[in-house]
Amino acid sequence: MTDSTETGQKGQGGLTRAALFGLCPRCRARSLWDAPAGFAPACRGCGLAFADYEPRGRGLYFVLIPLTFLLIAGASKLDDLVRPPLWLLLGGIVLVVPAVIMGALRLVKAWLLIARLRAAGVVP
Repeated sequence: MTDSTETGQKGQGGLTRAALFGLCPRCRARSLWDAPAGFAPACRGCGLAFADYEPRGRGLYFVLIPLTFLLIAGASKLDDLVRPPLWLLLGGIVLVVPAVIMGALRLVKAWLLIARLRAAGVVP
């Protein structure tokens, strides 16, 4: 078993680094994300082609639809419990919903990308 200091990995795991900071799974350069939830075509550090392994299609709906229902239920429950003014509730929704959706998309897309890269033998 290797120590985390030997492999240069301190603190967070590969998935967390990829999702939050946009670190390449191979070279750890900050080049994974080109948009808030969109991969760059390739790594600027090592040239790894992210576009070849990017998760696309309807599979991400299994994350977005339940998350959307949870956000709607949470907003409804907040409205029932606290009864904030409409402008405050809508303002909060406008800020919270995109942040939660983008965070979830980044996490799931990074997880799928790393799984596909490992299955292909590109990264350990």
